[in-house]
Amino acid sequence: MRDLDKAIKLATTASDEELKSLVYHPSSKVISKLLLNNNLTEDLAIIIANRRNISSEILEDIHNNLRWKDCYRIMLALCKNPKTPQKISLSLIKSIKIFDLADLTRNQVVPITVRIKAEANISDKILSLPLGIKKTLAKRANSNVLMKLIEDGMKDVVPICLDSPYMTEGDISKITSKKKTASHVIHKIACHPKWSRRYQIQWALIINNHTPLSLVVNFLKNIKTSDLKELYAAPEVPASTKPFIYREILDREENQPGSIY
Repeated sequence: MRDLDKAIKLATTASDEELKSLVYHPSSKVISKLLLNNNLTEDLAIIIANRRNISSEILEDIHNNLRWKDCYRIMLALCKNPKTPQKISLSLIKSIKIFDLADLTRNQVVPITVRIKAEANISDKILSLPLGIKKTLAKRANSNVLMKLIEDGMKDVVPICLDSPYMTEGDISKITSKKKTASHVIHKIACHPKWSRRYQIQWALIINNHTPLSLVVNFLKNIKTSDLKELYAAPEVPASTKPFIYREILDREENQPGSIY
């Protein structure tokens, strides 16, 4: 108890050097006193704001402290800290720079409501962003933002999105299945060394009107016979593709001539 009382007393008057060790103190009472110390620097306040073994009340005190009101690094640290009350994190999102928002969307420690808010904030700005910023976002954002960038359809941005490690096969299948997806996006997916080899994506590309027929013919060779028959019967498959499906089935069943039905 004496040690705690001593630390609390020291926290109110500590100098720069003494504060460096106190910012890691486990007691919330000590940290509360530190926040009132005029010698507490921005760098040390950020250390406290980044701590995950600290009470949400302390983080709220940091947010409410007028000394740090306009400190961007502290605002960002609070947004990244899962212990920060969500009402505070959500209120700060609007002040966070777009690339930091992109990082937040991928930060699995951050509560999902905060990540969704960050995504929405980016999505609201995507159409008006300069090309350079879109290209950088494509390297840093999560798959939901990447999907928005692909929907935006800028030719210099789409390849970066497709190469992102945060894109999933499910995401690409959704993009390929959408009728409103631009033709140049479909072409990029159909030629992509990773995505063009995935079975479900090949299926979606076969159905898409924008996929070059020369590529569709190659994809058909990888499709199971039972699936080829399903494709042949599917009304959404382009009419120009069906003769090639028919021929592929006949080639496989050359020893069993007759109707494909």
